[in-house]
Amino acid sequence: MTSLNIDKKQIDLISESICVFKTCNHCIDLHQKGQLTFVTVEDFVDDRGKSCLYKLKQMCHELFRNTVEASYKEKFYDITVGYIFHEAMKLRECIYQLEYYKPEYNLLVDSPELSAGENKVIHEFELLIKKAEKRLTEGLKEVKTLVGELAAHLKDLIRTYRGNYLLARFIFENERDFVAIYGRNGYHRLIEDIYDQGRTTLMYKAGLSYLESEYYQTARSLFHKVVKIDRANVPAQFLYLYTSAFNCYFRNRFSMAQIFAEEALALPMDEQQDMQTHVASLRALMPDLEKETKRNSQSKEERDRAYLRV
Repeated sequence: MTSLNIDKKQIDLISESICVFKTCNHCIDLHQKGQLTFVTVEDFVDDRGKSCLYKLKQMCHELFRNTVEASYKEKFYDITVGYIFHEAMKLRECIYQLEYYKPEYNLLVDSPELSAGENKVIHEFELLIKKAEKRLTEGLKEVKTLVGELAAHLKDLIRTYRGNYLLARFIFENERDFVAIYGRNGYHRLIEDIYDQGRTTLMYKAGLSYLESEYYQTARSLFHKVVKIDRANVPAQFLYLYTSAFNCYFRNRFSMAQIFAEEALALPMDEQQDMQTHVASLRALMPDLEKETKRNSQSKEERDRAYLRV
């Protein structure tokens, strides 16, 4: 498996874990309101491969099971997810019994047509339904506790994956979900554990990811925020000017693009080896910017002269 594939699969694992946390909490909220249905539970857990918990279980098996490369924390995560899956499947069976058999029981229980033998069966149904209701309530509490512990273990995995080049952008884009799971303070502690300068480094690395995808406007905004926090960060200054230049260029604002490019190239970047590809790109862009700026200037002069002759 290539490094790129591993990075992508790690992010998919984190994303599906978040889906499990959200869907589990949704099921618990609905149960407390007396609105939990079998269809909703199937979004959380099923045996057909469509639920988030089933998908997470399969991801863990693929990445961590029967491989010597998996760390202890990864194998522990795999085991925990597998255990939650099997406990959740029991809940699925309980809700199925209550949703499909309890209404039938309610229709039959007071029927005058029941024989003595049928009344005995109805009594057994009543006991089974009460057991299912009790197991569902207790089981949801157990699964909620296990999923909460899984969320704590996910933080360990995220710390392990701090070198994943997709991670910063994913965390940035899903900040609301992380805050919902860990709280505002817990979220900030997490990114401070992962990155030396916490949120500043997170924004810088996310900006690099957007730049690689050529989302110049979004990258520019992030680099600008980093520069406002850390004005001594020369790479961030350069990348802000770099993305500004290309953002203006693709919007046909050539004179502004040229100004940003000239400012970027004036920065002391000789010792910044990881920036040299971007420096070369700006230098290659300059002749085109100069040509387009000159052409726009000539067009403006011609329009002005035509206006004066009218």
